[in-house]
Amino acid sequence: MWFKRKNYKIFGMININKLFSRNPGLLDKSEVKKLITYIQELEGQVLERKVEDTYDKEHMLKSMLSDILSSCGEYEENKILQDRYPELYKNIDADTLVKNLMAYILDMNRKNDLRL
Repeated sequence: MWFKRKNYKIFGMININKLFSRNPGLLDKSEVKKLITYIQELEGQVLERKVEDTYDKEHMLKSMLSDILSSCGEYEENKILQDRYPELYKNIDADTLVKNLMAYILDMNRKNDLRL
C-alpha cells in the first residue's frame, strides 16, 4: 500500500525509530510498545509469506522445467528409434509437440501467476 507522508513515499514496512523521531518519548509508553510488538509480528508474517510464495513458485518452475526436459528427452529417444526402425514408429510431428509445449507453459503461467 502506497501513501504519501511529508513529500516522501513509504511502501510496506516502516522504520519505527524514524516514525517516532520527532517524539521519542512515545516509545516508552506501554500502549506504543504493544503496538510495536504487534507490528513486528505482522512484519514477520509478511516476510514468511513472501518466502513461501517465492519457494512455491520456484518449486513449480523447477517441476515445469523438469516436465519440459523429460518431454524433450522422450522426443529425442522416439526420433532415434523412428530413424532406426521406421516401420515400427510413427513419424513424430514436431509442430504439434511445440504447440502442446507452448500451451502447457501458458497454462502453468496462468495457474501460478508467473507473469511470463
